[in-house]
Amino acid sequence: MKRDDQIRKAGYDILGNEGLEELHARTVAKAVGINHATVHYYFPHREDLIVAVAEYALHQLIRDRMQFQQKARTPKDKLEAELALAEAYCRPQSRFVKVLGGLYVAGISSPVIRQKLTAIWDEWHSLVAKLVAKASDKGKLQEGTPYVDADLLVATFFGLGLASHMLGDRLDGQRQLDRVFSSMFGP
Repeated sequence: MKRDDQIRKAGYDILGNEGLEELHARTVAKAVGINHATVHYYFPHREDLIVAVAEYALHQLIRDRMQFQQKARTPKDKLEAELALAEAYCRPQSRFVKVLGGLYVAGISSPVIRQKLTAIWDEWHSLVAKLVAKASDKGKLQEGTPYVDADLLVATFFGLGLASHMLGDRLDGQRQLDRVFSSMFGP
């Protein structure tokens, strides 16, 4: 793995495991086993490091999606795979949604980071919108489900993921996504 990729991955892991406050050149350098000056060589400012983590998160979403979509053939199967992916992100050991939360906080004061976070949303949303449209056209979605709106569906993925990590045992995001599934495809 190239050095800058090692730094991106270490930053992603730190943000997902320890939070935004712990994401600095020194903590990343320690995780990779390099001098912090090397981190600064690749990413001169903290914002650059956070942008790199956001780019890594986007690629992580794409890799995860490919894995979950591997055997899905129909739009319905692919939507089910998207729900399964969202469920996986709700699991306590998943870092992806925790990274999204950290990126959101960092993006409040940084338009560049917010733009990268928006790219993650757009990636997830673009496929979901196509799949919802195709499944709706083929009559595969339950009549009356509010989740024919791709914005609502992806916002539900993001929101349930964040809430399940924030609330722990008080909210079972996986169970809630099962309810979304039932709303979309029937009992």
